[in-house]
Amino acid sequence: MRMRTSLLSKAFQTVNITFIILLCLTVLLPIWMVVITSLSSNEVAAREGFVLIPKGIEFTSYISVFTTGGYSRAFIRSIWITVVSTAVSMMISTTMAYALSRKELIWRNGFVNIVFLTMIVDGGIIPFYMVVRNLGMIDTYWSLIIPTAVSTYNLILMRNFFRSIPDNLIESARLDGCGELGILTRIVLPVSIPILAAVTLFYAVNHWNRYFEVVMFINSTSKTTLQVLLRQLIFHSEGDGTYSVLLNNFKMAVMVIAMLPNLLLYPFIQKYFISGLMLGSIKG
Repeated sequence: MRMRTSLLSKAFQTVNITFIILLCLTVLLPIWMVVITSLSSNEVAAREGFVLIPKGIEFTSYISVFTTGGYSRAFIRSIWITVVSTAVSMMISTTMAYALSRKELIWRNGFVNIVFLTMIVDGGIIPFYMVVRNLGMIDTYWSLIIPTAVSTYNLILMRNFFRSIPDNLIESARLDGCGELGILTRIVLPVSIPILAAVTLFYAVNHWNRYFEVVMFINSTSKTTLQVLLRQLIFHSEGDGTYSVLLNNFKMAVMVIAMLPNLLLYPFIQKYFISGLMLGSIKG
């Protein structure tokens, strides 16, 4: 009986390991292909289309991307919008989540229910556009920052985490004469690094990859972001097969640059990511 259990356990582990390896290859192989193709020469990319095995490394595609004014300026705009949007989102979400986590807040349950309602009820695209237009934010960067400043899911994660902080810690700070803002900045935030890191990553990724709002609200080509230019590059190159092949490694270089900020950000906060996400989801 034990031998049968042991064999079943080993078979189950083998199947799991095989599945995980295949899943990792499914995710990593396209990224590897994009990076290697972007580092290949124009001749290799035009002859083979997509390159899996490096055949010489060149940086001409990346030089072309950054020397082309439209792409370099769009990259800088995307960085600026992401940084400002993430800062605004974290400031609003942190203060709002702290307020909703306090038992002293009048009508707290009503406010929480309103927040939850936004996850279920959606006003639609047309009312969304009309609100942004009536506020005079069309064709401005504010249309990419203010309307999407707060994510209900991220707000709930932070609220649940803040509720898990012992009340004695906050009450002792109040007895020492600390105000609510001081309690938030000196007591709550220092012990909430895991959830802050996780939510910051969520906001940064969402703002960096934002495409729909840019297309809907931004009319000037001088204000567009890198993601929109990448979509236009892929769309136009699909119309002509020869043109698409010649631009293959250039497209891949733009894709790598579009992925780069997220790939550079995650390693610095990954140690906080899982713990913050789990605590914010379960506690409270």
